[in-house]
Amino acid sequence: MKWLQILSPIIGGRRINVEDLTASLKDPLYRNSIFLLLGRLLNVGVGFLFWLIAARLYPTGEVGVATALISTLGLIVFISSMGFNFSLIRFINLSAKESVLNTSIIITTIVSAFVAIIYLLIVNNVLHNISLLQKTGYAAFFLLTVVANSMFFMSGEAFKALRDTKDFFLQNLVLSSRVPLLIPLVYLGNFGIFVAIGITYILSTIFSFHLLSKKANLKAKIDKVFLKESFTFSSGNYISNLLYESPSLLMPTIILSLVGKEEAALYYIAYAVSNLIWIAPTAISTSLFIEGSYGEGIKRNLMRSGVAVLVLLVPSIIFIYVFGATILQLFGADYIESLPLLQILVLSSFFVALHNFLVPILNLQMKVNKLIKINLLRFLMLIGLSYILLAEYGILGFGYAWMITYIVLTLVTLRISRKEGWI
Repeated sequence: MKWLQILSPIIGGRRINVEDLTASLKDPLYRNSIFLLLGRLLNVGVGFLFWLIAARLYPTGEVGVATALISTLGLIVFISSMGFNFSLIRFINLSAKESVLNTSIIITTIVSAFVAIIYLLIVNNVLHNISLLQKTGYAAFFLLTVVANSMFFMSGEAFKALRDTKDFFLQNLVLSSRVPLLIPLVYLGNFGIFVAIGITYILSTIFSFHLLSKKANLKAKIDKVFLKESFTFSSGNYISNLLYESPSLLMPTIILSLVGKEEAALYYIAYAVSNLIWIAPTAISTSLFIEGSYGEGIKRNLMRSGVAVLVLLVPSIIFIYVFGATILQLFGADYIESLPLLQILVLSSFFVALHNFLVPILNLQMKVNKLIKINLLRFLMLIGLSYILLAEYGILGFGYAWMITYIVLTLVTLRISRKEGWI
């Protein structure tokens, strides 16, 4: 408990005892943060194990192709979200619960199927490295997986919006079943990795909707009033979130095209390992957004959230930086080559965490236009610098682009924070 005593002046100027800690755990901010954190830990931890086994069972080149295919899946889902993942949380307490849920899920599901079909029609002319999607069976399964992934994603956002992060944890628990599927599907090559993920998304979606149906009356009905009220917020966040997520989701395909299959695999594993550090900041910043949407004070929760992130972030950075080589070696001897990239990503985590706290605050204040400008800057810098530096330094060029981008974003965040009076 010594570390709690050290932090007590920051959190309130008094010593923290067991009763204080117990009371804090009953607080919605911390309780939701814990379940979000557990869900993220489970998802990232299982993802780590998933790629660890995949790297052992499948050749490095096939892993590289699979990462590009899976990243494309994620990109399509984000394109299809239409900003409703943010509107779910922001408007669930302002409008009829069922209307918000049903409208968000129906529209994003339809859009995801449409975007997936468009992607399948053009993939042969653009992305020859994953032309296996030309095969009817593979293409049909890809389409089904996209729709299931979209529904899974939106149901998870619904659990967050309802402050039911325990069920968010449970749906990620079901998603963990993708790991053992890698073994029997190895005969499919790189598509075996994708099939393992696709099957578990389908199963997890069925389970998630079973849980969600107990909390709301789910039906195929679109609320036009909600659409009108949330349009500006949804569309603004859609653009902002797409700008934010697309660089990481596009990068495996970019590296696959510019550098090669093996390098795409090395990048993806290093990036996946570095994600272990960002679990806590992401979970806590999401909880900050949820509680703020229910009227909780921003400044008070911002300070408490910042202290919690600091406590969890520092040891995570030290651990991954020190034992990075050992962790990468678990994937195979080839993956040690990505250690310099992993170390750069690890050292950038302080800058990443600071930027992640800016997003929920601007969303709570409905300052979406400012958020779009910031994420546009991030998109242009990260993609532009990566294209330039990848040619010169290989996958390490992405690490340089990542750090430079977030240093600039930190300076922008500090400037905005002082102007708005947050610090």
